[in-house]
Amino acid sequence: MIDIRPHIKSLKSYNPGKTIEEYRSEFGFKKTAVLWNNENNTGVPQKAVERMSTAAAQVNVYPDPLSTQLRDQLAKLNGVERKNIVVGNGSESILSNLYQTFCSEGDEMVTCAGTFVAVYIWAQSHNVNVKKVPLNNEFGFDLNQMRDAVTPKTKILYISNANNPTGTAINEEDLQAFIQSIPRHILVVIDEAYFEYSRQLMPDYPDTSNLLAENVLTLRTFSKAYGLAGVRLGYAAGPEKLIDALNKVRMTFEPSLITQQAGIGALEDKAFLSSTLKLNSKWIRKFHDMIDEKGFIRSKSVANFVMLNLETEQRAEDFTHHMLKNGVFVRRLPAFGLPHCVRISTGTESENEYFSEVFNYLKI
Repeated sequence: MIDIRPHIKSLKSYNPGKTIEEYRSEFGFKKTAVLWNNENNTGVPQKAVERMSTAAAQVNVYPDPLSTQLRDQLAKLNGVERKNIVVGNGSESILSNLYQTFCSEGDEMVTCAGTFVAVYIWAQSHNVNVKKVPLNNEFGFDLNQMRDAVTPKTKILYISNANNPTGTAINEEDLQAFIQSIPRHILVVIDEAYFEYSRQLMPDYPDTSNLLAENVLTLRTFSKAYGLAGVRLGYAAGPEKLIDALNKVRMTFEPSLITQQAGIGALEDKAFLSSTLKLNSKWIRKFHDMIDEKGFIRSKSVANFVMLNLETEQRAEDFTHHMLKNGVFVRRLPAFGLPHCVRISTGTESENEYFSEVFNYLKI
């Protein structure tokens, strides 16, 4: 019998649950608002579609293993050089490579409870211990507790800014002070998956991509504001030494030709990004106002979603069921260690309006 390593055996396989069509058959709703995955429901940038279509006729050859054109554009966007950028199959792929590259047996990562679930999964898959400190009273990362949790075994500090699933963010002054207080042998990973949204909604939101501190890596993704969740594209920015190390463990032809071209097209399609951010800024504020009028507790989100604290698991279940039977798909958060909370993403104009209609008739 083939043995499976204990830390892999104890992982739970991903279970996406029922499909939307299965729920439609069960409840019979006609309209839907799919607001559970933090995706960009407005569609795909047209310039990305055009570049992917052209690339499809060329997939008989390998892609550029260095992603030269894409990395050049990302370097220009972030005010760094190509050598400071690594790309991969989503920022999640790069996150996995971080553990492989920088962690050894017995190393640990410090982060907060109630953040991006994949962080814990990839740490466990690489046999890295995870130390979690609680979120603060505003559902944000508690930097003081994270600093106090550092031990001689600590190799990585992970911060999600803005945090998924709460949407809260750390400002420029506090984040810079935290980075300066951390010993240089500890890697600080700052996940800015919602960067484009956050800088629109928070005046003092930090941009760490061009910091180039010797122990700081910034993660970004094309899955959110750029509308490319289905092609899997993300990148990290940081000092050359760390980027070079990550390139050594990256799959040789990652990402694919189609994915590289999709990313280039998305960066070129500034009109798509602008309209996406305008729509989100409008509706995240409306969501906040609606929730406040109902008297619910919510996070102060600067992303493309907001989190409700319904105080008990039963109320969270009731809320989710009410939405679901009316065709509104929101995410309850037991997997994040927040079973009493629900995350609601913004969607298209019509989806947001339909959510508002269902929400306003809520009696829980």
